[in-house]
Amino acid sequence: MKNFMKAFIFAVQFLTRIPVPSVVEPGEMVARRSLALFPLVGWLIGGMLYCLCIIIMLPGRFSPLTVAVFLVTIETLITGAFHLDGLADTFDAFFSTATTRERKLEIMKDSRIGVMGAVALMLSLLVKTALISECLRYDLKAVVAIYPAMGRLAQVVLYKTSAYVRSGGIGQLFSKAVTPKVVWCAVALVLPSVLLQSPYLFLAFALFACFIAYYTHYARRHIGGITGDVLGSATVLSEIVFLAAFPVGMFLQWIFLQFIIILTS
Repeated sequence: MKNFMKAFIFAVQFLTRIPVPSVVEPGEMVARRSLALFPLVGWLIGGMLYCLCIIIMLPGRFSPLTVAVFLVTIETLITGAFHLDGLADTFDAFFSTATTRERKLEIMKDSRIGVMGAVALMLSLLVKTALISECLRYDLKAVVAIYPAMGRLAQVVLYKTSAYVRSGGIGQLFSKAVTPKVVWCAVALVLPSVLLQSPYLFLAFALFACFIAYYTHYARRHIGGITGDVLGSATVLSEIVFLAAFPVGMFLQWIFLQFIIILTS
């Protein structure tokens, strides 16, 4: 239990700005155990957002869009915009005119934000807010508790499937520590999401898996692997892909029903 708490605290202090009782120093064994618990930190964030969602919606005075704005704002405060910063840096590098891997890695390290990074940042926040709003409109509040866990699972999978291209730092430590057992433990931690019992959950998992496979290939093509910024961008984008499955699934169902109505009329 002591090792579990130590690993969990390390994961919390790495992924969020939530105050922890004591600072845990990084080490390979701590990194391996905490990496397996990344989705659990996602559940912690999601649980906080879900409780906030219930409280805000209880009086019935706020629209789903207003609640979604509150949730995205609070999530950003909880994480310290950690992953959003990675998203902006990654898009600045990937969509730059640079043609070499070295130059793209230099752009990622630049603290200044470019046009593509700013556009990616704004669009990601807008799209995530809109998708959460749609899920709330159809009374899928439980999705709010699930999607942060999927975003942290994306990091674990990418650590296993891609080479970490920067030397030093905690990112390289995680990359060395990851094992198939760690990945399967992380996957097991997102399995409680099946309790949502939504017909669109399978679509959400399928889209998530397809995105991870594509993004892994995309990052390899640009820089030969992953960095902390790429992992941050993968977290944000995989959350958006997972959230998108529910309104998209509803829309496809509506199209199918309209088609059936036309055929039978």
